[in-house]
Amino acid sequence: MFADSGVLEQIRAAVKPTKTMNLLDLGCGPGIVTAAMAPDVREVVAYDLTPEMLDKAREKCQETGLKNVRFELGRAEHLPFEEESFEGVVTRLTIHHFLDPRRVMNEVVRVTRRGGKVVVADVVSSEDEEEATLHNALETLRDPAHVWMFSPSGLLELIQSAGLRIISKATWETERDYDEWIRITNAPERVKPLHAVMLALAKAGIHAGINLHFNGRRVVFTHRWLLVTGKK
Repeated sequence: MFADSGVLEQIRAAVKPTKTMNLLDLGCGPGIVTAAMAPDVREVVAYDLTPEMLDKAREKCQETGLKNVRFELGRAEHLPFEEESFEGVVTRLTIHHFLDPRRVMNEVVRVTRRGGKVVVADVVSSEDEEEATLHNALETLRDPAHVWMFSPSGLLELIQSAGLRIISKATWETERDYDEWIRITNAPERVKPLHAVMLALAKAGIHAGINLHFNGRRVVFTHRWLLVTGKK
């Protein structure tokens, strides 16, 4: 899922990179989006909260010989850049990790040039509050760094309230397998208990807004992506 070429193509189509563009990859993680976009833009600033992720991003870019990437460490709530520094900002699978996503989006808009684009791609939860709460609880049990996945309408409202005009949206679904989904955890002791919980929910017909079910062999579910392009 995390290096899905289809997601990267969706992001590329939304950004429409050019050789004169400077781009901020907010929450760059291991550099997947950074490395995919850098060949087609003037510069990418890979920005992340953790040195470990920046090291991985730097290594990925070095492996492919990319010379136009700058690596910056810091918090998304306090971006160390001047106003209107970037022609584009892209952020992928980050919004659900932010404690104060509204402040983050305000910062993103601040550093985006007038007429520039902001591309947000994340997994979304159900519009039903109970389903969304259960879905988010399961995600948090897997990864304590998870805060909240917005519903589609919630994510759109977040982006618009920051002052962006939405110019395009794309949505798609990916099927997830429990064994693949749980690999992100750094706490093996959570693997079996969480599987027991999700299996019980699936067998009870409680789908948590993600089509959670047991297919006779595995616990599987569906993640729904929403990619939104906003213009300042």
